[in-house]
Amino acid sequence: MTPRMSGSCARRQNRLQLKETNFMALDPALQQILDQLPIPSGEIDFPALRKQTLSMTSLFHGPEGPIEIGHVENNDLPSLAGSVPIRIFRPAGTPRGTLHLLHGGGWAMGSIDFIEPLARRLTRDLSMVVVASGYRLAPEHPFPAGFEDSLAAARWVLDHVGELGGAAHPVVIGGESAGGNLAAAIALELRSGASKNFDAQLLFYPAVDLRSEADAYPSRLANADPSLRTETFPQMMGSYCGGHDRADPRISPLAAERLDSLPPAVVVVLTVDPLRDEAVAYADRLREAGVVVDLVEFEHLTHGFPNLSALVPAAAKATAAVVERLEELLARAAMTA
Repeated sequence: MTPRMSGSCARRQNRLQLKETNFMALDPALQQILDQLPIPSGEIDFPALRKQTLSMTSLFHGPEGPIEIGHVENNDLPSLAGSVPIRIFRPAGTPRGTLHLLHGGGWAMGSIDFIEPLARRLTRDLSMVVVASGYRLAPEHPFPAGFEDSLAAARWVLDHVGELGGAAHPVVIGGESAGGNLAAAIALELRSGASKNFDAQLLFYPAVDLRSEADAYPSRLANADPSLRTETFPQMMGSYCGGHDRADPRISPLAAERLDSLPPAVVVVLTVDPLRDEAVAYADRLREAGVVVDLVEFEHLTHGFPNLSALVPAAAKATAAVVERLEELLARAAMTA
C-alpha cells in the first residue's frame, strides 16, 4: 500500500504537478514581441548578450516613452568591492513607502537601465520611492559578489527610509528572477542580524533553488517557456555559483533550514515558467512556517512579463494586479501590526 501523505505534503505535490494537457496559448501580443527578442540558447556569449539586452531597453519604455514620475537621481554607495550603483525613482506626489528593486538577468546580465521601465511603473502605481540597485555580474564576479552588493544596497535603503519613502511607511524588497533570488536571500540574511528587516517581499518568478536536484522539478522538465530555456540554466547558475556550495541559503533560499520570521511575501509565478515549481515550493514552505504569503499565477504570460508592460496590454494588466495584491498584503500587515 502506498503511504498516504500528510495534507501539506499532498498539497505541495499537487501544486508542483504541471497540467498534463497542452499549455494555454500565450497572449498574442506577447508572442509577437518574443519573436523579436534575443533568446539565449546553446553556449552563451555573455558580453554579446549584455549588449543585445541593453539595446532593447528603449523598446521596453514603449512607444510613448518613459513613464513620467516626480524625480530620478543616481548615486553610488560604498561597498566591500568599491561602490554599488543605485537609481532612486520618486513619485510625483507624497510617497507611501519605499521599494528596493533588484534586476534579473541570470546574475550575468541586466542592469539598472534594463529594469528602469518597471521601476518607473511601480513608482507611479505604488506611489512609492523605488530604489533600483545594480550589482557585479557573473561570470567575471561569481558569488558572493552580486549578493554582497545587493545586501549593501538593501542595508542602505533600510537606514535611509526616512529620506526615501518615509519612516512611517512600509519598506519592501523585490526583484524578478535572479533579482527575486537576491531579494529572498537578503530577507533571510537580515532575519538573523541585529538590523531591521523589510516589511514585505515582492518576488517575481524567483529562482530559489540552484541545487542540482532542482533539475527534476516538473516545470523544469516541461521547458515550456519560449523566453527562458532550461538548457541555459547550467551556464547561468554555474557562472553565478562558481565553486560555492549551492545549498547555501544565500544561493538557494529554499534550502534554508528555517523560513519562519520572514517578511510577508507576494510570490508571482507563471504556468509555463521553468522556475514555477521551486517558487511554489518556496511559497508553500513560507506559509507552513507561519509567514503570510499571496501566491499569484498567470497562465498566458512568460518570464520577464512586467518588463513588457508598455508593449503588451496583458502584461500591463497582470503587473497592475500584482501591485494591487501587494497593496492588499501591506494593508493586512498594517492592521495586524
